Amino acid sequence: MINKLRAKLIIVITLILTAAVFGIMFSVNTLEATSNRSEIERKIIRIADNDGFLPSDFESIDPYGDSQSGFTDCFSVQLDYFYNVRRIVLTRNVEAQQDEIISYASAALNSGNTFGEMGSYAYYVQQKTYGRIIVFMDIKTYHQAQKNLLQTTSVIGLLTIIGFFLLSIALAFWLVRPVKETFDKQKLFISNASHELKTPLAVISANTDVLEAEVGENKWLGYIRSETVRMNELVNELLCLARFDDKTGHKPVMSEFSLTDVFLQTVLPFESRVFEMGKTLETDAQPDLNIKGDQSLIKHLITILMDNALKYSDEHGLIRARLYTKSGKRIIEVYNTGEGVPKDKLDKIFERFYRRDEARNSSSGGYGLGLAIAKASAEAHGGRITARSEYGKWISFTVVL
Repeated sequence: MINKLRAKLIIVITLILTAAVFGIMFSVNTLEATSNRSEIERKIIRIADNDGFLPSDFESIDPYGDSQSGFTDCFSVQLDYFYNVRRIVLTRNVEAQQDEIISYASAALNSGNTFGEMGSYAYYVQQKTYGRIIVFMDIKTYHQAQKNLLQTTSVIGLLTIIGFFLLSIALAFWLVRPVKETFDKQKLFISNASHELKTPLAVISANTDVLEAEVGENKWLGYIRSETVRMNELVNELLCLARFDDKTGHKPVMSEFSLTDVFLQTVLPFESRVFEMGKTLETDAQPDLNIKGDQSLIKHLITILMDNALKYSDEHGLIRARLYTKSGKRIIEVYNTGEGVPKDKLDKIFERFYRRDEARNSSSGGYGLGLAIAKASAEAHGGRITARSEYGKWISFTVVL
């Protein structure tokens, strides 16, 4: 649980900071692109206003202050009202041939746009008294500057995200530390209390037997005995969870065994109880299924699911226990008709001490620990347990091993 909490904190913190970094990167690159576009438009309009020639002060307004930067390499085509070429104006470093220049001009006119880009050129179409002029300006340097900015911000952003990820790990450990300490103290208390309760419960049970031998059976001794049994069950469940929590202590004893035999040995003894309660049990087990695991834990897991189905199935209800394989996985499925569980509560039923219906659980003797133990048992084998339900009709538990 603590590790999952840490992981969630790391993911959330990293995602938030990553979103902030991407937002800044996007804003910087967008602002730069907008600024470049405005600069290109402003310069190309000035060239068009000057009939395709560079204004005399043009170099002085170059934002990079470099007369050899190539930002003002351009050519223009003057057309009359009949779209005949009046004049072609070339500035420095323009290597395009006349036919190529005319084809550029034709494509710009056909686009129907006043301003646009064509390859490494920006173009602008302006109406004139003699017809119109189409100005093309080389913007490769602008594109290269934009590309350099994107690369730079990407590298900085990546390094920042890595730094934030490492920071989020440290922050998650720091934030979770008080929770971990509290959880460790809780586990220690449950383990110690459970062990301490075993002795007085044994004494109470022994003294009850002695009293019963002396005075005979009566309802008061019966109450003591039944509550002692219930308390013993609770203590055993708490000890079982404590062993799962103690990663350095009890370890599952893994060995190869017949899962089919264990499944049938666990499920079939429930037939008599099911019959007495007027319910129906259907069993289907695929033969010759073996697995490597802790036999006692698997048996306990199946017992919990069967006991749960027996307690919470409806009157004259159906209980179905299946064992089969799918995609190389061993699958145990226990289904029962009955009230079921609402979809928004399906994940919560595996939490410790969770009881959706306090009155019903109290009457049925549940403590809200069985499914938590079943989940821990499945996870101890590298598996998982899930629940599906149609509220008011049925519920099904599936263990994938």
